Amino acid sequence: MSSGEVKAKAVGWILSSVFSQHRENFGVHCPNRDTMGTMTDSIALADIAERAARSVSDYLVEAFRSPGNVKYKADFHDVVTIHDTEAQRRIVEVLLGEAPDSLVVGEESAELISSDGTVHEAGDGDVLWYVDPIDGTSNFAIGFDHWCVSIAAAQHGEVIAAVIYQPTTGILYRADETGAYRNGERMRVSQAPVEQGVFSTSYPSARRGDEAAARGFLRLVMETRSVRRPGSTALSLAEVAAGHFLGTFNRDTNPWDVAAGILLIQRAGGVYLGFDDVDDPSAPTDGTRLYTRDLALATNYAGAGTPEAAAFCLEIMGREDLAEVARG
Repeated sequence: MSSGEVKAKAVGWILSSVFSQHRENFGVHCPNRDTMGTMTDSIALADIAERAARSVSDYLVEAFRSPGNVKYKADFHDVVTIHDTEAQRRIVEVLLGEAPDSLVVGEESAELISSDGTVHEAGDGDVLWYVDPIDGTSNFAIGFDHWCVSIAAAQHGEVIAAVIYQPTTGILYRADETGAYRNGERMRVSQAPVEQGVFSTSYPSARRGDEAAARGFLRLVMETRSVRRPGSTALSLAEVAAGHFLGTFNRDTNPWDVAAGILLIQRAGGVYLGFDDVDDPSAPTDGTRLYTRDLALATNYAGAGTPEAAAFCLEIMGREDLAEVARG
């Protein structure tokens, strides 16, 4: 994933703030802003996201058989393929074709700026799409079949529609105002105690590796049933929503990594906590650095089936102060 710092202080100026600093990391296209009408319904937006995700299925399955060369973004841990860029182009074509007044924030920026080359500032009522065309690119690039397409729609500071799709397996996770589903079957999170739960994380990472993080990871291994590091943030969040993992957490994420998974967990009855590690009075927090809205903009997160499991994840990341808040 990109290491660009993606934060905003309020939805009303999210794009103007983010794009002014990270224009090269985003693709925005907002043609025909007067034609969208009332396309703000959660179910309708989830339908569009599902069609967009399925539209690249055949292309990505074929590409997965021969992914080609990779390029590096921030460093050699952060890879991208030509298929990330092409898949995002196709996805955005569907999203903006069906919801032309919406805005798109995607991981890959190529060819996604509007035809006049301008960037539009988002208002609180605008529909904003978060797109990750291949979440788990490192897995994709080496032929390891654990990657997905992730698409979410947000409005008024909340994610309101989400789809995470695995083209090679045909598994589709979807969330809208009616609930969270895996191939049409309603999902519920696990209510297991921490010691009986399986957790997924990419923490610590090469950018967050120190002795304290290593001790936290050892505690995670010793105090839970098992730990997985599968390499896809979106799928880990989806597996929490499905009740397979009890919890997942990470640091230094981007909105497109987590947006769809946020709604999946929430609609499945779970807990999602977003937080920052710096004092920022303009961030949408409750005074404790826990976000109260715009959760996808938080750089760190814990998602779990229960408040206790979420608090445990926070402790592993060295945030005992927030763990107490999470426990209530």
